[in-house]
Amino acid sequence: MDATWTRPRLRAGIVLGAGQWRGEKLVHHVKDPETGWYYRVGPREHFLLSRMDGTRTLDDLATEYAAVFRRRLGPENWQQLFGMLHKRQLLDGATDPEAVARLTAAAAEGAATTRRGPLSARWPLYDPDRFFDRLLPRLAPLFTWWFVLPALLVVLAVAGYVALHLPALLDVVARGDRPLPAILAAVVITWVIVFLHECAHGLTCRHFGGRGTEIGVMWRFPLLAPYCKVDDIVLFTPRRRVATAFAGVFVSMLALVPFAAIRLWGAPGALYDLAGTMLLFGTATAALNLVPFLRLDGYYMLSHALNLGDLRTDSYRFYGRLLRQGPGAVRGYRPRDRVAYALYGLASLAFAVTVLTLLVRYWYVSLAGWVGPGWAVAILVAEAVLLMALAARLARRRTRNPST
Repeated sequence: MDATWTRPRLRAGIVLGAGQWRGEKLVHHVKDPETGWYYRVGPREHFLLSRMDGTRTLDDLATEYAAVFRRRLGPENWQQLFGMLHKRQLLDGATDPEAVARLTAAAAEGAATTRRGPLSARWPLYDPDRFFDRLLPRLAPLFTWWFVLPALLVVLAVAGYVALHLPALLDVVARGDRPLPAILAAVVITWVIVFLHECAHGLTCRHFGGRGTEIGVMWRFPLLAPYCKVDDIVLFTPRRRVATAFAGVFVSMLALVPFAAIRLWGAPGALYDLAGTMLLFGTATAALNLVPFLRLDGYYMLSHALNLGDLRTDSYRFYGRLLRQGPGAVRGYRPRDRVAYALYGLASLAFAVTVLTLLVRYWYVSLAGWVGPGWAVAILVAEAVLLMALAARLARRRTRNPST
């Protein structure tokens, strides 16, 4: 029999990721860099794939599997596993160039469809991998604790300065007499900081062995900003995923250090006021990024720290099962995950209700001042009906087409 089947080996370049919990299931991501696909497999499949190095026979694999999982693999199990490997073209010596080309085209098409939409879109500009590879050796000291710990103290000092001098900084912004060059400078500097933020994600991902697959410009209503894709983060251990997610906020705050120095030792003037503006908005943006109820860095840091694949979505599913079917429906979850989903669901609901209440109150007060209380209530009701109709339409669309 061909060695491909008697001593199976995965294709060169295939990467197996660490496990993440999705509800009751532990999943591992498998990356195929040639086609661009990321697959998810269970712990049993991951165990076998991680040992398919061309040195073990099927009997060897079956023996090791039985020792760990207390179960023998039958012919139907091997047939299912090799069927999956063939479909995804992951086995060395058994690839079909046409099938690989189709998988590559399908991955590219799927990525393109996620880039366009009325409320969000992405326009990739270039692959940063070579740039990061040239840059990383020069930045290697920045990834050591000898730099990170003192830098964290500096970041905390900047945040403390902003908190202590908040009234004065708010005064700078509230004056409203800023010349156009100062406004343009603030916008340009903000974009540079956001770009550094995204590069920090990509460089940290590259430092841990992953790739930043593209840098581009992202439209997320109502903001237009740079982005860097770091899909390989799903292959890392939880600690490295947290570090990669935190790197952006960390660098954004470090970029504010020169402005803090200007405020501390500079003379009043245009540059002094610009520094105050950048400190206020930069710190506020970093704080917003760390809120775990928005799909920003803080949310992903919390998900990664708990080693949960999608904390928000899985919390909704947890509560859906709990409310529809009772406690017995969630007994399959790990105890710590039940606690995490329950607490996160309650906290996110409280956060959403609080934010919505404040927004409605602010909008009502504004409308009442313009058109009177009666019309303000009518406008708010009309807006609520429109939003509910839009939400229902989106829900029906997702039901008809779950892949979107």
